[in-house]
Amino acid sequence: MGPSAAAFNAALTVCTVAGFSVNTVRSTTLTFGAGVWHAFLASTEFTRTVVLEQGNTGWYKIQSVFSWARMWGAPIPLAYALQGAVILGIGAALVWLWRSAAPYPLKAAALCLATILATPYSFDYDMMVLAPAMTFIAVDGFTRNFGPWEKTLLAVLWLMPLVARSVAQISLIPLGVPAMLAIFILILQRSGFGFSVAFSGASTTLNAVPSEVASDNQVAAENTAARNTAINPATTSPR
Repeated sequence: MGPSAAAFNAALTVCTVAGFSVNTVRSTTLTFGAGVWHAFLASTEFTRTVVLEQGNTGWYKIQSVFSWARMWGAPIPLAYALQGAVILGIGAALVWLWRSAAPYPLKAAALCLATILATPYSFDYDMMVLAPAMTFIAVDGFTRNFGPWEKTLLAVLWLMPLVARSVAQISLIPLGVPAMLAIFILILQRSGFGFSVAFSGASTTLNAVPSEVASDNQVAAENTAARNTAINPATTSPR
């Protein structure tokens, strides 16, 4: 896809989303009246102060850095600062990733994870967005091979929507956010971000294209066959 086609597709996407948003606002106003927007703004104030900042709903249910900090006793300004730092870091990483030559599945997976990591208000049932993220990572893994421990990390992430709330409620240990951050770092590592992760050392074919991987496998098979040919006469000859 050339630059002009990519620019056209991007503009088409923006126009489509804008048109959908305008139609949604118009149909909502016509159906419920203009007062519905005032009620919506009033509800956001309640959600911010009572549900999010005071944690009346339960911080263990909210899978965000902000909720993690509040659950561990951090004051509200510090919790917002930590959440802001995560937003800035993830945003910068996404800019680098989407401007890089990384495979598209990794870019899409990182965008899915960033969507839920960037907001301070995401419940455990919002972790459904991890399903497409894991699918994209799996596609890249089957295409370019998995590194050590990467399948295990994906399995752990798959379990998070099932156990994150209950574990945090019992032990005050938030498993969901660390798991999502670990997978986000894994995506950057697979994309060649330039830092090493302890579990990512041994795969030599991680960044190879499929044809190169197949060629390496063929060479290894030929070398193995040659060694077997050299060994068999020596072991089967009469003494």
